[in-house]
Amino acid sequence: MACLAISHAFRSDRDCLRSIKESLYDRGHHLFYWNFSNTTNGFTCSFEGVTCWNDQEDKVMTINLRDMGLRGPFPKGIRKCTSLQILDLSGNYFSGSIPSNLAKDLPYIVYLDLSNNNLSGPIPSSFANFSFMNVLRLDNNDLTGEIPSELSKLPRLHEFNVSNNRLSGPIPIFPGRNFSTKCYADNQGLCGRPLSLCKNEDPFFSGFFVGLSVSTTLSVLLVFLCLPKLSINNIIVPYLSLIMKIKGTNYQLILPTSPIINTDENITEESKIAAMEKYICRLSLVELEMATNNFDTKKVIGHGNMGLMYKAMFLNGLILAVKRLHKFEGFEKEFLLEIEILGRLRHTNLVPLLGFCFEKGKKFLVYKYMSNGTLHQWLHARPQVEGRKMGWTLRLRIAVGIARGLAWLHHNNVLRVAHLKMSSSCILLDDKFEPKISNFSDSNIVMNTSGSPSSACDFVVPHSSPGAYKEDVYSFGILLLELISGREMPIINIGKDSSIDDLRCDWEFRAIDECLMGRGFNDEIYETLKIAENCTQTSVDHGATSMLQVYQAIRVVGKSRNESFLNSCMDVEDNV
Repeated sequence: MACLAISHAFRSDRDCLRSIKESLYDRGHHLFYWNFSNTTNGFTCSFEGVTCWNDQEDKVMTINLRDMGLRGPFPKGIRKCTSLQILDLSGNYFSGSIPSNLAKDLPYIVYLDLSNNNLSGPIPSSFANFSFMNVLRLDNNDLTGEIPSELSKLPRLHEFNVSNNRLSGPIPIFPGRNFSTKCYADNQGLCGRPLSLCKNEDPFFSGFFVGLSVSTTLSVLLVFLCLPKLSINNIIVPYLSLIMKIKGTNYQLILPTSPIINTDENITEESKIAAMEKYICRLSLVELEMATNNFDTKKVIGHGNMGLMYKAMFLNGLILAVKRLHKFEGFEKEFLLEIEILGRLRHTNLVPLLGFCFEKGKKFLVYKYMSNGTLHQWLHARPQVEGRKMGWTLRLRIAVGIARGLAWLHHNNVLRVAHLKMSSSCILLDDKFEPKISNFSDSNIVMNTSGSPSSACDFVVPHSSPGAYKEDVYSFGILLLELISGREMPIINIGKDSSIDDLRCDWEFRAIDECLMGRGFNDEIYETLKIAENCTQTSVDHGATSMLQVYQAIRVVGKSRNESFLNSCMDVEDNV
C-alpha cells in the first residue's frame, strides 16, 4: 500500500515528461527512449536530459533539452513537474508564447534558459514571482512588448539576457545589479541604461546622478586604499566544507579532503560569505534598517537561541522576515550553515531563505514571511488569548508535510541533511498552513565515509552518521505525540516496553487532545499513534525505521483526506 501511495505521488512528474514528448516533433529521436511502459519508481530518472531529486523517485529536478532540434509550441505539460529547479529548452525551435502562469506552476525554478528559439509574444510580468530565480535567458527569440518592470523585484537574479528580440520601452532598474549592454543588444525599441536614454529622461539629472555615483565610488576607493591592512592571523575561520558553483546548467561540487582552520592560506570568513551570493541575494544593512524601522521592538515576531526575528516591509511592498543574530562567538558556523543549506536546497516543506546581510560585524538572514507563525504557537496557544485550535484534518496534513520534508532532506541527491533539533518551534506555517522546516543552525558538515566525493554529501553529527538520521526519526515521533496530545510534553512516553494496546484503552483520558475526541477520527489517530511508537520505541542508535518509511506510512493514513480544514474543532480559517 505504501509503495502504491508513493507511486501515485510522483505520477504527475511522469505525466509531465510524457506530455512534453507527445507535444513535440523530435526529428533527431532524442526522446525516443523516454519509455513510459515501465512504471518502476525512479525509472524516468534515466531519461536523456532528466535529473531527479532522488533516483528512487520520479520527482524531477532538471530538464535539459538543449540543442535537440525539437519543434512545437512551448510544452504546457511541463507545469506538472512542480519541483523543477532547472529548465533549459535553448537551441530548439519552440514557437508561440510563453505561458503566463509558468511562475505559479513552477515556483522553485532557479535556472531558466529559453534562448535561441522562435518564441513570440510578451515576457510574462508574472515572472516576477520566480522568487528563487538566479538565471533568466530569453535571448535570440521573437519576443515583443516591454521588459516587465516587476522583474526588478527578483531578489536573486544575477544573469539576465534578452538580446536579439523585438522588445521596446524602458529597461527596468535592477537595484545593486548592472547588466551589460550585451544583455539588451539588438532590440531597436529598448532605451534606458545601459543603452541610450529614453526620450522622457532628463540628461541633466541623469548626468548628475552618474557623476555623484562616480565621485562616491572614487572617494570610497581612496579611503579604502588609505586604511591600514588588518591582521587575521589570530582569527579562527569557521570551517565550510562544500562550495557549489553553478556554471550554465552544470553543478560542480568541490570537497576538501579534511577540515581546515586558520592558516594564512585559508579563505576568510568574508570570502566564504561572499561565495554564498551565488545562491541567495545579499542585502545592505541600510535596506534592513529601513524595512524594520531601525529594528523597532514592535516589529519583533519571534525569538530563539540565535537571535530575534523581525517582520520587515520593504519599499516595493514586499513583506519578509529578518533574523538578527546575536553577537556571540561561534555563530559564524550557524550563519554559514543556514545559508548553505537553505540557500541551495528547495522544497515545498523547507522555509525559503531569500537573502542575507553581513555588515559592520552584524549578521542577518532574510526569509519568506510565514503569516501563521510556528506550529508551537498554534498547538499551545492560550484559548482565552488566541481563541484558536487545530482540528485533526489539519494536524494530519501538517504531519504529512513535515514527514515529506524530512524524508526529502535525508534522501535527496543534492545534499543530505540531518536536522537534529526537530520540534514544533522549528515548523513555520504559511498562509495555507503548509508546514516549513526551519532552523538548521545545529547541523554539521562532514565527508562521506570513503572520503571521496559522492552524488550527495551528508550533513550529520560527527559521532555517528546513522545516529543523526535516527535522531530526526525519533524527534518526529515526539512531534507526532505533540500533535495528537496537544501538550508540549506528552504525558505518555512511548518506549520499547510500552504497549500500543494499553494506549488505545487509555487515550481518551491521557493521550488525546480533548478537541479531537469523539469526532470520527479515532482510527486515524490510532494509526498515527502506532507510527509514533515505531519512531520512538527503540534507541536512537539502534532504530531501523527510516524517515522515508515513516513518510510512506503516514501518507497512507492521510490518503483519504482532502486539503480543506472543514473538520477542525474550531474553524482555523475564521481565526487567521
